[in-house]
Amino acid sequence: MKILLISVNNEKEPYPVAPLGAAYIAKALRDKNHEVQILDLCFATDDFYVISESLKHFTPDVIGLSIRNIDNLTYHKSIFYMPRIQYIVNFIKRKTSVPIIAGGSGFSIFPEDALRYFGLDIGIIGEGETAFPLLLDAFNSGEQFPAIQNICYMKDGRFNANKIIDSHINHFPDRSLLNNKLYFDVGGMANIQSKRGCPFKCSYCTYPNIEGSKLRLREPADVVEELKETWSKYGIDYFFFVDDIFNFPEDHAIALCEEIIRNDLKINWACFATPKGITQKLVLLMKKAGCTGIEFGSDGGSEKTLKGLNKHFTMDDIASAAKCCKSVDLPNAHYIIIGGPDEDIFTLQETLNFFDRISPTAVIALIGVRVYPNTLLHKKSIEEGIIGNGTNLFEPVFYLTPKMNVDTITQKVSNHAKQRQNWIVPGLDIRCAADMLSLLRKRGKRGPLWDMLS
Repeated sequence: MKILLISVNNEKEPYPVAPLGAAYIAKALRDKNHEVQILDLCFATDDFYVISESLKHFTPDVIGLSIRNIDNLTYHKSIFYMPRIQYIVNFIKRKTSVPIIAGGSGFSIFPEDALRYFGLDIGIIGEGETAFPLLLDAFNSGEQFPAIQNICYMKDGRFNANKIIDSHINHFPDRSLLNNKLYFDVGGMANIQSKRGCPFKCSYCTYPNIEGSKLRLREPADVVEELKETWSKYGIDYFFFVDDIFNFPEDHAIALCEEIIRNDLKINWACFATPKGITQKLVLLMKKAGCTGIEFGSDGGSEKTLKGLNKHFTMDDIASAAKCCKSVDLPNAHYIIIGGPDEDIFTLQETLNFFDRISPTAVIALIGVRVYPNTLLHKKSIEEGIIGNGTNLFEPVFYLTPKMNVDTITQKVSNHAKQRQNWIVPGLDIRCAADMLSLLRKRGKRGPLWDMLS
C-alpha cells in the first residue's frame, strides 16, 4: 500500500524539531514492503498547496496524521494549534476519501477529544511501529480491528480504546524521508532517542501517558551506530538526546558515553537530565564523549514547591548538579516552573535567591503549568477549585497558585530576569527573540543557544 505520513507541526521556536516519530513509523512500514512518503509541513509556506501536490503525485491509499503538540505550553502567549490542523484535515477530506489515521504525542494525550474535533474515526495511542502495519493488514483483508494494540476508534458515536502496549526501539528512524539539511541549518542539531519511558511521577507530566512508565533501554552500541549513520549520510555532527532523562539509569548513560568514546565519534550533543545522581565523574565522562550542555528539569528552588510538583529530588541535588557541571566547565540550563502547586511569595523569593546562589549558565523560567488529564496536577486543580470536575482540557488550561496574584508573579519574575543575563522567560519575551536566535544559527552556532545568551 501507499502511505502518506503528514507531520503537521510547524512550530519553530525555539528550534524546529524533526518528526522523529513519523520517521520510526515510516521505517516500520517500509520493512513491511509498503511505499511511504513523509510530508513535513514544518517549513511549508502554503500547507494546502503542498498537500494538494502531494496527493496528486503520490495518490496514497492511507494517510497518517502526526500531531506532535496541542499547544505551545506558554502562559501569557498561549497558542492552540488545533484550528489550523482542523483546516488541514477538512482540506484533505475534500481532496480524497482514503482513511486518515491520527497519531503522535499530542494526539496520544487527547485521543477522544482529537477524533471528535477533527471528525476522524481512528487513531493510534502511543507508539505505532507495531500497530500501524497491523492496521494496514486489517484494511487489506477487510477485517475489523478491535483487537489491535494501541488502536482507538469511534463506533456508533462512542469512543473505544484498545490495550496500550509500549514497545522497544527495534530499528533506526528512516531519516532519508526528512529534510535533514534544513533542520540542521535552522535548528542546529538532530534528535535521537536512547530510551523510552519514564518511571517518575511529576505532578504535571504526560510522559508516562505517552511513552509508558517502564523504561525500555536501547543497547549503547545500537545508539552509536545510529549516530555514525546519521553523521556519515547527512553530515550531522550535533545531536540532542530527547530521552525524558538521559542520566537515568546512570549505568546506561555511562555505557553510552563509553561507547561513543570507544568509537572515537567526533560529534557534539546535549540532553535532558535530572539533577539527582549527577556526579563529577559522570559529567566529566559526558563531556569527554562530546556533551556540550545539559538541560535540567529542576522546576523549583524551594523544597515546598518541589514537593508540590512531586519531584524526586531536593534543592541539594540541584545545587550539587550545577556545581559538578561548573567544576568541569560544562554549560547547564535549568528549567523552572513558577506559580505551581504550593507556590507563594516566600517560595518564589526562595527560588529566585537559590538560582542566584548556584548561578547556572541559564535559567529558563515558565510561568504557570499546563494542566493535562490523568495527572496529579489535574486532580489537585479540581480539589482547589481552579477547574471544575468536568472541565475539558483540550484547549489550554493553566494552573496558577491561588496563593499569589498572577500580576504579582509576572512583575516579580520580569524584574528579576531583566537584571540577570542568564535568565530566559519565553512567556514574557525575555532573551528569546526569534530574530536573535536565527542570527546565531546563521553564524554557524550549533546545539542549544541558551549558553550564548549569558
